Amino acid sequence: MSNAPTEFIELRKQRDFSAVISTGFQFIRVNWKTLYRPLVFIALPVYIVASLLFGSFFRTAFTHQAGGVPSLGMMVPLLLGYALLIVSLLLMYTMVFEYMRFYMLNKGLPPTTGQLLREVRKELLAYFANALLAGLIAMAGMLLCILPGIWLGIVFVVVLPLRAFERADVGDCISRSFVLVKGHWWMTFGLVTVLSVLISLISYIVYLPFMLIAGFGTLSGLQGMHAATEIGSRMAWLMTLFMVLAGVVSVILQPFLQVSIGLHALSLIEEKEGRGLMQRVDDISFDPKA
Repeated sequence: MSNAPTEFIELRKQRDFSAVISTGFQFIRVNWKTLYRPLVFIALPVYIVASLLFGSFFRTAFTHQAGGVPSLGMMVPLLLGYALLIVSLLLMYTMVFEYMRFYMLNKGLPPTTGQLLREVRKELLAYFANALLAGLIAMAGMLLCILPGIWLGIVFVVVLPLRAFERADVGDCISRSFVLVKGHWWMTFGLVTVLSVLISLISYIVYLPFMLIAGFGTLSGLQGMHAATEIGSRMAWLMTLFMVLAGVVSVILQPFLQVSIGLHALSLIEEKEGRGLMQRVDDISFDPKA
């Protein structure tokens, strides 16, 4: 499938709080077809498999709770489910930020799914290493005291965008995040909080009908049930379906947070270093028509 140029949006540009959010929404509106295609066909299936593994664990757990002896083997689906859930989220973040990188380097030309996957295959381990180190440091901060952990968590939201836009090493991504967020911590915190709350509210609106239907369905079936295992099996299937729905909602809504974080990182780089401005000056200088 061709990747014809779309309405060009300058990403490397200094923006205020509202402009970051509005431009993020505009970017997704303009590029949603090519952006969501790999998310739906690559990241979402991994999330669905993780949901099925969680459902298998819950069914087994409810069965043992009803009268069996739990075994170590029953933890395998749970551990595999968590591993695939992490892989799905990592794929999602890598795809979104690599999409933005390709779009920026090619002046508004979106990548095809094949082009994006080639970049994702090359960069996935680097993204994982950055996310792992940032997560461990933030977790250590949480263990020492909750507030330092929160502070570090906000600082590190720009770590993955730095890997995408600057191809910085793991240590450089960590150190650069402190430099960029310095003086802008509250703006970064507000951006993450506002978008996370908005996504949570929309998700709750989507989940609520399902939860009501599932709850009424479970209660109505209890009268004819005499075995706890049957009740547990029904609950496990409902939880599996709920997680599949959560995966679909996550794939649809999370890019709004990720794209805005990427734009915020580029805005901070532009404010402190003016790289986008210098690049535009260079483009004009070397343009024979200028």
